[in-house]
Amino acid sequence: MDTKEYSDLANLMEMLDDQDDLIFYKISENIQSYGPAAIPFLEVASENAMDDLVYSRIKKIIHSIRLQNIYCELLNWGTLASDDLLKGYYIVSKYQFPELDEQYIMTKAEALKKDVWLELKKNMTPFEEAKVLSKVFFEVKKFKVNENSPTIKDGVCLNGLLNSGKGQEVAFTVLYTGIAQRLGIPVYGGLMPEEIYLTYVYSNNPDHFDLKNDVIFYLNPFEVGTFFSNEQMSEIQESLHPDDFKEYLGACTNTDFIMRLLDTFKHTYIRTHHPDKADDMDFLMKALQAV
Repeated sequence: MDTKEYSDLANLMEMLDDQDDLIFYKISENIQSYGPAAIPFLEVASENAMDDLVYSRIKKIIHSIRLQNIYCELLNWGTLASDDLLKGYYIVSKYQFPELDEQYIMTKAEALKKDVWLELKKNMTPFEEAKVLSKVFFEVKKFKVNENSPTIKDGVCLNGLLNSGKGQEVAFTVLYTGIAQRLGIPVYGGLMPEEIYLTYVYSNNPDHFDLKNDVIFYLNPFEVGTFFSNEQMSEIQESLHPDDFKEYLGACTNTDFIMRLLDTFKHTYIRTHHPDKADDMDFLMKALQAV
C-alpha cells in the first residue's frame, strides 16, 4: 500500500462514525475495496474505538473482507487447483480460524501422509492400499469419530481434526481422501446424500477416468477392510432411494466433496444457533457452484 492509499484509507477510517447509513454503506464499500490489506488498520481502529457503533461497524467490515477473500480463494481453488483436496479443506477452515497458518497445518497433514506411506508396500492391490489407510487412521493414530462435537472448531475444521484426532464423519472422510490423493491413491468421495462411503476409482487412462463409471469398489473408511462391490452398492442405494438410486452411484469431484463439507459446516452452525454463519456457508457454496 503506497502513501496515498494509506492516507485515503486513514481518511475513510475517520468517517466510520457517520450517522447516515447510506453514507456509511459507501464508506464501508470503499474500505472493503482494499481487501485483506485493510484488516490490520481496521484491527488497530477497533482497539482504539471509543464508540460501540464504530466498533460494531469495524467488526462487520473485517468479517465481510475475510468472507469475500475466502470466496475468491475457493473460486480459484475450484477453477485451478481442485486436485488438491486438502487445500480446499484448509481454505474452508479459515472461515472459523482466519489466522490459520497454511504451512503449519500442511506440515501436520504431511506427517500423517508419511505415516501412511511408511506402511505402504510395492505392488499392493487397491484393497490393500485402502486397508492401510484405514488402519493408520483409526488403529495406529487412534482417530475417533464424534458426531456430537459441540462446535465447528472441535469437530469439523481441519486443524481441530489434526490436533485432537476427533471429529465428524464427513470431516474425516475429506481428510482421509485428501491424504490418499496426495499419495497417488485414487480415492474419491461418494455421491450418497446421507451415508458415508468413499470410492476407489481406476482407469487404464488415469488422466481421463470417469468418476461415474470407473469405480472399482466402495469402502467404509471407518472399518478396516469393509468394501462393497458396484453390485452391492447398487442394491444398498436402491433399498434406500428406490426412485432415483442410480443418481447416488459413482464418485464425486473434489469440488462436490468440499460443497458437502460446507453443508456440514452450515448445519453445524444451525444446530449451534448461528444462523448468520449458516448464511455465510450458502454464500461460499456459490463460489463452487460458479466453477
